Amino acid sequence: MASVQHDDIPHFDVLIIGAGLSGIGTACHIKNTFPKKSITLLERRETLGGTWDLFKYPGIRSDSDMLTFGYNFRPWNKLHTLADGPAIKQYISDTADEFGVTEKIQFGVKTISANWDNEIRCWTVIALHDKSGEKRKYTCGYYISCTGYYNQDAGYLPVI
Repeated sequence: MASVQHDDIPHFDVLIIGAGLSGIGTACHIKNTFPKKSITLLERRETLGGTWDLFKYPGIRSDSDMLTFGYNFRPWNKLHTLADGPAIKQYISDTADEFGVTEKIQFGVKTISANWDNEIRCWTVIALHDKSGEKRKYTCGYYISCTGYYNQDAGYLPVI
């Protein structure tokens, strides 16, 4: 649950951008290490998983073994170490559920800006909510970007 500042802007101790492998892992670590801290994750897409939800082509898999690519706090226990995309997405989802992170995710929220404010000594984050089209403001003490490197608006078109 967010604590609320005097002007009704939701304030979180930690605000994480992205609910892929890194965002979920970060949220799990924070919840485990600092259980009293308020956290939220703003996820642009309508589901978690990041890369492993975005790309669904046949045969997609990790080129890294899951014993080192997976979470140290929730080891990969499947027989195949080079996992396919759906198995990795399920692993991320199961981890988020097990650690109580899923309910902290706000889906369909595009972060527009994040700026440090010296006056109030916290981050101010502006986000666009897809369904309502509404811009909302959040503040947080710690801002962590776990966005990956894909442009969600359009594929990369190189100049040749």
